[in-house]
Amino acid sequence: MKLYAIYFEPEDWVAFREVRRFGPSDRVESVSLPSPFPFYGAVRTALLKKWRIKLELGRFPDIDEKKIEIIGGPDNPGKIKMFGPFIFKRTQKGIEHYFPAPRNIYRFDGKYKTMPMLNESDGEFKLPWIGEFSGAVKVEAQYIEASEIKKLKSGQEFQPSNPDCYEVELRLGIGLSKDSKLAEERMIYTMSVYRFRNGGFFMLCDEETCGLVSQLDGVFLGAKQRWTNVWIQEFKETDIFQPLEGNVAIWLLTPAIFDDGMIPKSKQLQGAKILGIVGAKKTVISGWDVANNRSKPIHHAVGVGTVYYLDRPIDGFVLKESKFNEFGFGTVAFMKWDYFEGEE
Repeated sequence: MKLYAIYFEPEDWVAFREVRRFGPSDRVESVSLPSPFPFYGAVRTALLKKWRIKLELGRFPDIDEKKIEIIGGPDNPGKIKMFGPFIFKRTQKGIEHYFPAPRNIYRFDGKYKTMPMLNESDGEFKLPWIGEFSGAVKVEAQYIEASEIKKLKSGQEFQPSNPDCYEVELRLGIGLSKDSKLAEERMIYTMSVYRFRNGGFFMLCDEETCGLVSQLDGVFLGAKQRWTNVWIQEFKETDIFQPLEGNVAIWLLTPAIFDDGMIPKSKQLQGAKILGIVGAKKTVISGWDVANNRSKPIHHAVGVGTVYYLDRPIDGFVLKESKFNEFGFGTVAFMKWDYFEGEE
């Protein structure tokens, strides 16, 4: 399997409008990553400008079938297939790639571990369990670097960590009516502002997408259309997406959208039965319908980091059961799980 990383490195801050409720329950700690839709929009717009297509606000561009096949539409990514976004950091040794960490990690005696499962359970699902009754510590880090994922996957000692190359500011926005200084209906929103130092976002893609995006030097990204440099290189850490044999668990690197909440109605993923779950906070996904100049429907997605314990291995690293999987929703990484055998 060959993948490429598309790096989006903002020259200044970059902002994304969020679909959020306003309440104490929404101020919990969670991984802060934007939706993939703004990145698709930025790449599509840049390609259209490259082709010298005239763009008008609130109107889908007048282009031929061949170009539509390339850039796709609201429910179709066309030839552009990207997975993410994730965070990268420049270091003296090279680039570090950070992904959301699985939520079944805990720390005991200075070592990081993943929860085993109780073999006995009267319910529909088995229970993932912290293997030590006392002394286990909650993991504060919300991310894990690609090289550490490889260690986790192979059963070696690993360590999650947060990239220190960016900060996020949450701002409240109020849209004013054109005819008065009163707030316009449904125009109170939140905005996440990202400020990077030696880093930015990256999306993973296939070779065909790499060929399309390599035509671009940069894109205008986010709610305020900030210039972002774009460059590409081969992603070497593809081992994290290789399926495993035996007792396999997967965790979400991007949100997944199922019709029935946390899991599909079938209680299966890629044909494998779900035995247990360690969940993360749900997230709200929407977007902007350029053709009709209005927001897209809201979807409540399963949050990144959610872990599914499966009864058998699966193929592929993008869940077919998730809506918008062609846009990269439901991207997963793999780990092994064991049954709980008593406190050490």
